[in-house]
Amino acid sequence: MKILIIGSKGMLGQELVKVFHDQEVVAWDREDCDITQKEDVQNKIKSVAPDLIINAAAYNDVDGAEKEKDLADMINGYAPGYIAEAADEAGARLVHYSTDYVFPGDVQQGYREDIMPDPISAYGLSKYLGELETAKFTKRYFLIRLSRLFGPAGTGAGAKKSFVDKMIELAQTRDELDIINEEVSSPTYAPDLAKTTRQIVEGDYDFGIYHAANKGACTWYEFAQAIFKIKEIDIKLNPVPGSKFPRAAKRPAYSVLLNTKLPEARTWQEALWEYLK
Repeated sequence: MKILIIGSKGMLGQELVKVFHDQEVVAWDREDCDITQKEDVQNKIKSVAPDLIINAAAYNDVDGAEKEKDLADMINGYAPGYIAEAADEAGARLVHYSTDYVFPGDVQQGYREDIMPDPISAYGLSKYLGELETAKFTKRYFLIRLSRLFGPAGTGAGAKKSFVDKMIELAQTRDELDIINEEVSSPTYAPDLAKTTRQIVEGDYDFGIYHAANKGACTWYEFAQAIFKIKEIDIKLNPVPGSKFPRAAKRPAYSVLLNTKLPEARTWQEALWEYLK
């Protein structure tokens, strides 16, 4: 199987390259294709002629999207449509990733795959646009939603460190930290998500939407507590409300992704332990 992985130097993309190492992988990052240029996308995908395209490229600055709405919409919204159209023309299946931020965060039971999105931020709107554009141009797609991605940092130009690595870095110079004890969601371990992606594309799964976060949920404060406990770092953590850190974008208060279509994932605590130990 010939697989084109777009965003191959990001946190998730690099894990996808590892997971599909025994296949014929074509790995693209920013320097290989500008996904915001429709003609470039179509011509290059046509020349590769892949059987499967996995789009792991994204604009992921949640607060930055409030000021750069056009850029976020282009990368997260319209570009996935260009890729979907090119995939359809090439006869390739497509995997595209989305986020819990497409939901408003007002469902205390969590969000099933079939609940209608209703984003409350520019970032969430851009990701929902990507979902719509993907479905508009191809029927042969797997849309996988995740939340709070963590794992080894990517090596690409736009790669960011995860919350986990940022916490450990801050602890090297601070004796105490104020951490938001709100916004309940499910951390997602990048290597686990990459394995789940392969499981979906090689399994007997229908095209459509899947939720692939790790099992369980936590606030940012609870996430930080678990990080420092595993690392055995002695630091004072102060639980604070989100209002303590004014941010441009609204966040969902409760955006737990319920998985009703896949085998149960391991807990985020188990995944975090593996990553840190």
